[in-house]
Amino acid sequence: MPATDTARPENPYARTYADFLAQTREHGLVVLHAEGLYRHFRIQAPGTRMWSWDVTTWPGHLATSGDIADGYMFTREPDMIGFFASAGKSESYYSDGAPGIDFRYWAEKLCGGRSREAKEYSQDLFLKLVREHLEQSEELGTEAQTFHEQQLALLKRLHGLRGLDEEARTALFEAHWAAVSAEASYRPPSTLYSAVRDQDNRTASRSALADLWSTDGLTDEQLDELIAEHDWHELADLDVPRQSPAERCAEILDDARWHADSESEAHTWLAEHEDTVGSDTWEWDLRDWDIHFLFTCYCIDLAVRLYRQQADSLG
Repeated sequence: MPATDTARPENPYARTYADFLAQTREHGLVVLHAEGLYRHFRIQAPGTRMWSWDVTTWPGHLATSGDIADGYMFTREPDMIGFFASAGKSESYYSDGAPGIDFRYWAEKLCGGRSREAKEYSQDLFLKLVREHLEQSEELGTEAQTFHEQQLALLKRLHGLRGLDEEARTALFEAHWAAVSAEASYRPPSTLYSAVRDQDNRTASRSALADLWSTDGLTDEQLDELIAEHDWHELADLDVPRQSPAERCAEILDDARWHADSESEAHTWLAEHEDTVGSDTWEWDLRDWDIHFLFTCYCIDLAVRLYRQQADSLG
């Protein structure tokens, strides 16, 4: 059953399908041979073999050849035209009118174990998976970015009530970030002096954080107003990173793009960035459907529809 107009999903291969439609709008079906399950069709525009293809069937098999969709052979049922008419497919499933073809299911019907050849490494898929993981990350995702923006809004309001100008506000932030950086980067050896230094860094960090969130000078009414306007207990007295989650995500994605040239390089990058993308990325399939295989599926679908329309018109 086709999806309703309001519920139709977006076609992930919309660009490929649009290209296919643009090149095949004038195509028609020529039946070169039809004797039971032995058939030979040619699908082409009038007067040209460009973007044309042939479909040949015999019991249990369907093969494609031509200017596009060249060199594929499928096997599943005695009548492969009947199989491709409905198996693993929903008519006009996507919002652009494309059929909802189960490419994985169709690829499994390729002869000679060629199903793996139907996919290839995709830079776009690699970056899409990284982006989706970051968006769902507790520390870097959309919720973290919203939290960060709410903190900044609260601090702007707080500092305004305290009467701080931009220079004073900037100084508080810089002191906080410097103290956090010093505490995070210090790695003391096992000496008493180092232990004292480490404690001093922690004390300085807490002090800078307290100064950033200080309510000194606020009246009880102003503080009540501030708490009423913002989720003080959820947002206040916590570190505010210099770099927002959104900026950090953009930086990570930019770095991923520099390592997206090959599947092996992409997997190496993922393994080296487990702290941001997780440790289960070795399971990620970075391969997507090869454009030639996508075209072949659309070619078969069009050929089957044209053949069935012709058969219906002939009674």
